[in-house]
Amino acid sequence: MNGTPFEVDIRHDDPNDTGRHQVQFRQGWRRAVEGARYQEETLRRLTWNNLGYRLGKLFGPTSADHIDQMYEWCVRHQQHTGS
Repeated sequence: MNGTPFEVDIRHDDPNDTGRHQVQFRQGWRRAVEGARYQEETLRRLTWNNLGYRLGKLFGPTSADHIDQMYEWCVRHQQHTGS
């Protein structure tokens, strides 16, 4: 993926807090699909919102179910790798 690399991952809140984080992830994905452009400064700090945005830019429009599956994969990956 050709994009702005992040410098710091600030998603270290409890990844099991799926309500708030999942909403942010979906919101970022939706913004990407709608054509929003995040500033490089925003993308330097990885959040659930801009992770959704990055993946939305990569994959484009998809079902809410697929977005949720991607979010769940990201949570598992964060738990497994610690990042």
